[in-house]
Amino acid sequence: MTQATKPSKEDVREWFERRTHAPLDPPPSPDEIRRILGWHLLPQNRQPDRDERD
Repeated sequence: MTQATKPSKEDVREWFERRTHAPLDPPPSPDEIRRILGWHLLPQNRQPDRDERD
């Protein structure tokens, strides 16, 4: 079994600084969320304008 090593305080601070200032991706569109969750597969959620895009 491999022993996990604890990062130094400096490494953690550098990582946190990079993470804090990294650009965030915009959230997905509602249609993309529906597609990811598979909601378009439910009959009650099918709409003609959404079915054509899949």
